[in-house]
Amino acid sequence: MIGIIGPEDSIRLVQEVAAGEGRADEVTVRVYTNPEQAAELARELDDLCQVLLFTGRIPYAFAAATGGLRAEIDYIRHAGIDLYRTLSRMLLAGGGRLPTVSVDTIEADTVRETYHDIELTPPTEILPIADSSGLLFSGLADIAAYHRERYAAGAVEACLTCLGAVHQELREHGVPVWRVEHTRASVRDALRRAWQAAEVRQSRATQIAVMLVEVSDPTHRQLDPYQVERQRLRLREALLEHAERMRGRLAAIDDRTLLITTTRGTVESAIARHRAGHASLLTLRGVDGEHTVGFGAGTTIAAAEANARQALALGRAGDTHVVFPDGDIYSTRSSAVKQRLRETTPGVLRVSEQLRLGPLSTRRLLEALHQMDPHQVTARGLADAYGVETRSARRLLKSLRAAGFAEEVGVHVSTGAGRPQTVYRVALQRLVGAIGADS
Repeated sequence: MIGIIGPEDSIRLVQEVAAGEGRADEVTVRVYTNPEQAAELARELDDLCQVLLFTGRIPYAFAAATGGLRAEIDYIRHAGIDLYRTLSRMLLAGGGRLPTVSVDTIEADTVRETYHDIELTPPTEILPIADSSGLLFSGLADIAAYHRERYAAGAVEACLTCLGAVHQELREHGVPVWRVEHTRASVRDALRRAWQAAEVRQSRATQIAVMLVEVSDPTHRQLDPYQVERQRLRLREALLEHAERMRGRLAAIDDRTLLITTTRGTVESAIARHRAGHASLLTLRGVDGEHTVGFGAGTTIAAAEANARQALALGRAGDTHVVFPDGDIYSTRSSAVKQRLRETTPGVLRVSEQLRLGPLSTRRLLEALHQMDPHQVTARGLADAYGVETRSARRLLKSLRAAGFAEEVGVHVSTGAGRPQTVYRVALQRLVGAIGADS
């Protein structure tokens, strides 16, 4: 399920496009009157949706700044085609002449490229409202003030804004203003990205996860054999109940180490409950004696168990850790520092050097490729699986090709907006072999 968050007119357009794709029942919406309400609405949809799609960069940034969302978040970008449509309307209204303008929200490169395409000098008054760290302005009033000041100073003859609230305020102050609205093509492209991301997340949630439990050896204490056996039976009963709650299976590796197999989705749900301050399946209940717990996730049972053993080693001090395939670690210990594993496997280090990537990035790339058809890999598909921008995925594919692990096999032309996508065949088995069986 995809959650859509935006103003009423934008939500209506998204619903129409989703209906045209025959997938209206796969979206649920929340309407705001002010973008600052986006974070609260996102929390309402967080448990229901795999992906939350905001209709603009501003509400997306407000929600991202609050953090704590389980769902993947994205926004509908204002592309060149959106700006083309607005400029066409301005040309018709102005008898073939475009006024000088100030612009917000749209990236400066997109604005300049669009103007160059129609052989006009691009505007210089372009407001960067956000960067990778978040919003650069405290609120919409600052953005509206920027446009009013440029117009009052005579620097521009009109204003272009992507924000409905800013458009309304400028009109009320008598400032000539045009609103840049999304085209159906932009909305359709964003929806397809979101649906694909939801499918990837659903696939990732079914990955194998392992919970390893290591108990202290009771024989070193002065217990008679009957007491030792009763303690083992109580432990097994407690773990069976825990496995049932996790919808997993219990197995014994040896007298001191037991294993529960479950899914990554179950473990991520447990993490979400722990973050919210609730009791979760990260903690064992009803287990006598000292014990250590570690969780690991992976594409295979062996990889998941290896990560769980690393988590066990990290948890000797009493905290529970979860180790993910890309090296990220979740710890029950309260810490402002985000932990990551340092990769030391020789094969990974060797391939990382060939690809000119960090070792953990190489692990993460391998994880993403396992989710795809290696014979039909595109930059857009890899971007969704890896969790980066398309241009970054394009660089990853070029690195794979330069290292001899991928080759171009064709071009995929999309029916929607966007340039044709080069299709690569990735020699995944050879890449895995080069990294080593332990990967």
